[in-house]
Amino acid sequence: MHVGQSIPVIGESFFRITYVENDGIAFGIFFGGRAFLVIFTTMAVIFLIYYMIRMREEPLFPQIALSFILGGALGNLVCRLFRGEVVDFLDFDFPDFIMTRWPVFNFADSCVSVGMTLLLIYLIFFDSKKKQNSPEAFNDAAAARDGVPGS
Repeated sequence: MHVGQSIPVIGESFFRITYVENDGIAFGIFFGGRAFLVIFTTMAVIFLIYYMIRMREEPLFPQIALSFILGGALGNLVCRLFRGEVVDFLDFDFPDFIMTRWPVFNFADSCVSVGMTLLLIYLIFFDSKKKQNSPEAFNDAAAARDGVPGS
């Protein structure tokens, strides 16, 4: 395929495979250049691996979320290292939705988005309950009830 070329998959315009070379970050926004993006992504990958090792005793749900993020980051990093840019190809059109056409993206981008969504769901709905039921939360609540300044 040539850059910009599209192949209809579902309908004439709902889902197409479109070849796009993206040297920026999300949605093609240029930010800092290739070297910066490689260094930043490498640091993020190292942090994610370190954090996942430290949280191996934690619940499976956030580990899965972080695995999606790590996989997506690694996928885009490898593409950026070997090609100089990321290849985007998934092209969807959601009629009457915010913009004329959704920006073209790739599978790695999808993994990062799914991972971030799962992580937010965990942090909002599950992790806050864990903190509310922790001994520290109980002690802080008891101290507040008794008029003792918190620690």
